[in-house]
Amino acid sequence: MSQLTSTFPGNGPGGSQPRQIGTAVPRSTAYWIFVLLVLALLSEETAYAYNLVTPALPDMAAELHTTQIAWVTTLFSLVGGISAPIVGKIADNLGKKRVLLWVVGVMACGSLIVALAQSFPVVLVGRAMEGSAVAILPLAYSLMRDIFPRRLLALAISIATSGIGLTTVLGPIIAGALIDNFTYRAVFFFLAAFPVALGALVWMVVPESPVRMRGRLDWWGALLLGAAVGLILVGLSEGAAWGWSSEAVLGCFGGGAILLVGWVAYERRLAEPLIDLSLLRSRALITTGIAQVTAQGIIALNFVLLSFLAQVPRPLGHTYGFGMSVSELARYTAPSGVISMAMGFVVGLVARRRGARLPLWVAFVFAGAGSFVLGGWHDQHWQVQIGYFVYAIGGGALSAAIPIQVVDAVPAEKQAVSAGMVNLLGAIGAGLFVQLAFVILNAHVGAVIDGQLIYTGTGFVLAYYFTAAVSLVGLVATLAMHHGTRDSTVLVDD
Repeated sequence: MSQLTSTFPGNGPGGSQPRQIGTAVPRSTAYWIFVLLVLALLSEETAYAYNLVTPALPDMAAELHTTQIAWVTTLFSLVGGISAPIVGKIADNLGKKRVLLWVVGVMACGSLIVALAQSFPVVLVGRAMEGSAVAILPLAYSLMRDIFPRRLLALAISIATSGIGLTTVLGPIIAGALIDNFTYRAVFFFLAAFPVALGALVWMVVPESPVRMRGRLDWWGALLLGAAVGLILVGLSEGAAWGWSSEAVLGCFGGGAILLVGWVAYERRLAEPLIDLSLLRSRALITTGIAQVTAQGIIALNFVLLSFLAQVPRPLGHTYGFGMSVSELARYTAPSGVISMAMGFVVGLVARRRGARLPLWVAFVFAGAGSFVLGGWHDQHWQVQIGYFVYAIGGGALSAAIPIQVVDAVPAEKQAVSAGMVNLLGAIGAGLFVQLAFVILNAHVGAVIDGQLIYTGTGFVLAYYFTAAVSLVGLVATLAMHHGTRDSTVLVDD
């Protein structure tokens, strides 16, 4: 029986003192399997909130008459990335199960708001609330670590991780069944009901973590960073409509820059900042951070662009478009989802022998090549299938290799903080690059039909070439890495 301890501020080393809370209550293996099933399924909500919503974006843009549909993706990533570290610290203070249930409630309410919304601003409010779902996955993993018997812990986390990969296959299929038979609103009703049902099971059968650890919550840091990035993204998204030299756009860029400088100054004064900026003195972490930003941007861009490109009828797209339903879209995404999952195993095997740097730079090559192919050739089904398949090899490898590189980039005592920072950078990268892609697309609108923007073929060519260029940046950062070159070796630049 394993004993669990909690750390509270005190007179011990580092200002904290361990306090024993009790021992784990013995349970049957069948019970722990059921708990694992519940937590693993609940962890899918984060992926579903992206994989189910992305294919719905064209229908949402048409019904809500907006050119700013990219904010549906951006706001989810931005709010989720910035709030997740705060939510994690609250969970350390108050209990992981309790906070997990709070997050589930916020996610469900946000999904219900989007499902019922009749205007785009209301959709964005709901989508921001849905961003809380980003915290579900780390909370579930942390809860598993605290409550599971040691003999089952590694297996539990690996099974839960594999389940997340499965959503890349099942997500578009579920989205197709909901959107094609009902409307896009059915997706959000599903996203509201799914976590509520599983949350009820969590409340009934999953034990609370006995571990408590108090820490300072960096509310101001989160608000400053969110406001800074948000203002810059507003300037980018509205630049074409307002004029790039207009006072409003320049004000957004200037205000965002000022807030960003203020945020850096504020974070450097704190003992427990949202992001430990001192870590950025490490070449290993800088290059890994750039790789994460670009990788998440590439993954988000390819799924979003494919959803628009494939669903437009050819008579409207002229040089692209297949008029596919969301269910038919799965013929591209499902096989690619399978290869993405397989690449996770391949990366693991290669990383054990050669380190993760090799599969990481190969991943950027495949992701960039696939994006380049999609940009140059997308008027036939087979061309899109080949291009997206090549990208998926890279996308799956990127998702698997970067976490390993984070582990290799920093000493063990800084890995949790570093992982949180890299995840935050990835969320910002996904939102930033999707916004930039829609800046390109919105500059190449061929027609507006029933509220839906029909982009020109040139817009998609440029957007995909932009994605390939982002891959090149990630590749350069990876080649500049000195860590991750052999198994179990951590090389950190001082």
